[in-house]
Amino acid sequence: MGIDIVFAIILVFAIYKGYSRGLIVAVFSFVAVTIGMAAALKLTTVAVLYAQQHWQVHTRWLPVLCFISLFVGVVLLVRLGATLMQTLVELAMMGWLNKLGGIILYSAIFIIAYSVLLWIANQLYWLSPETKMQSVVYPYIEHLGPAMMNALGKVIPLFKDMFAGLQSFFDNAAKEMQAT
Repeated sequence: MGIDIVFAIILVFAIYKGYSRGLIVAVFSFVAVTIGMAAALKLTTVAVLYAQQHWQVHTRWLPVLCFISLFVGVVLLVRLGATLMQTLVELAMMGWLNKLGGIILYSAIFIIAYSVLLWIANQLYWLSPETKMQSVVYPYIEHLGPAMMNALGKVIPLFKDMFAGLQSFFDNAAKEMQAT
C-alpha cells in the first residue's frame, strides 16, 4: 500500500510538472533521466570503489549516495540545456499540445525512475515481501525501469547489461554484510 501511495503522489506530481513545463522540457527531462539513470547505474560501482579506496568510507549507504550524486549531477547538466532550448522554442509551440505532451512524457519519466528506485530498494532488501504483495502497482512497474534501461543498452552498447552488473554488485555486497 505504501508503494501505491508513493506511486499516486509521483503520478500527480508528474501530471502537474508536465502541464506546467510542457513537452520540450519533458523531452529534455526524459533524456536527462535516461542518461542520468544509465550513467549513475553504470558508474555507481566505480564511484563506490573509488570512495572506499581513496576516502576510506565504508557504509552500506555508500552505493545509494553515489547513485544519487551521479544521477542528480547528470540531470542538472541536461536540464540546463533544456531551459535554454525552451526559451528559444517557446514562441513556436502550440500551448495545449505542448502541455499534453508534457503530461504524458513526465508521467512516463517519473514511473520509470520510480521503477528503478524500487528495483534498487528491492536489491538492498528494503522492501519486504508483504509490502510488495500489498501493492497494486508494484507487479506492473517492478520490471519497467530495468527493461527500459536494458532496451537503452541495445541502442547504446555502453549501457548493455548494466542491471546484471549492478545485481552482481549488490549480491556481493549482501554476502559481505552477512559475513561481518
